[in-house]
Amino acid sequence: MSDFELNDFEILRELPAREHRQCFEAVLCENRQSVLLTVFSPEMSQRAEFRRALKMDRAMLSMFQHQSIVRYLGSGESGGQLFICSETCEFDSLSVQLDSGRVLSSEDVIEIGWQICSALQQAHNLGLAHGGLGLDSVLLSDNLQVMLVEFGVSRWLKAAQVSTAIAASGPSLITISALASREQVQGDLQDLAAILMRLLQAVPESGDVVETAKLATRAPLDRLLARVTSTNPAVQPVSARELQGRLGEILIGSEDDSMPLVDQREFSGGSKRSIIVELFEPTESIEQLLPSSGKPAAFAWQLRILPILITLVLLASIALVAGLLW
Repeated sequence: MSDFELNDFEILRELPAREHRQCFEAVLCENRQSVLLTVFSPEMSQRAEFRRALKMDRAMLSMFQHQSIVRYLGSGESGGQLFICSETCEFDSLSVQLDSGRVLSSEDVIEIGWQICSALQQAHNLGLAHGGLGLDSVLLSDNLQVMLVEFGVSRWLKAAQVSTAIAASGPSLITISALASREQVQGDLQDLAAILMRLLQAVPESGDVVETAKLATRAPLDRLLARVTSTNPAVQPVSARELQGRLGEILIGSEDDSMPLVDQREFSGGSKRSIIVELFEPTESIEQLLPSSGKPAAFAWQLRILPILITLVLLASIALVAGLLW
């Protein structure tokens, strides 16, 4: 993590403006590295809650080491404006790709969701929620490689707006938690579900191959997304890892709404092995459990004791004959 000045960068071109911020393609003068520079408006930069939220997240943002998260490089302040910089990514956003008519299958949608879940789980483990997942914050390559951008930016903006609204109604103390709350985690999962639902709307609805794939993956995926967006906490996935696992089960064809997935929840007794491992693990056959003769166990015990009884009878007979001869 580094502290920069704006004159540390050479601006190449300005990108379309976003709410309360400008984005630029730039290079870092020191090493000519290409970067994405995000400069926040003077008004937003001076809001105490926004500054606090950004500065609190910087250390954890620098810890992200995930192939689906654009790497954060540092931040700074110049002329009263806060800014952050990150590595660049040449992929187009999902919104651009949908507008251009890109066609995805339901399996593609599952793959995209699986990668996003993986990135979210690492972030949640570190205590950060994205807070603003949408079609513009998810980039996608031609071969379905996902990249997430603007981690935390929407959360910072929302924090400043909420604190301003509350301050206008009277004095109050507003703080930002250093760890992702259960509500924030669920918010990320519901935002992801909304993205996947939108992508599913672009999946073709006709054709024999499409219809077969739809039966195999579309229906269970629709059910899963309905559970994520449900208002009933009992049916919602509790983590990005659980949602990722359920997406994987649909992809391999073992999805079952009645089958609980082993994840990081508290577990009381028994095995914590994945149900996928248990599903394909070879089991002992009945023939292995029974004696090799295939007879019941009680019958086999009788066969083993019969020679002993015959021997005892013979010994008794010999003793009787010997007594008579004596």
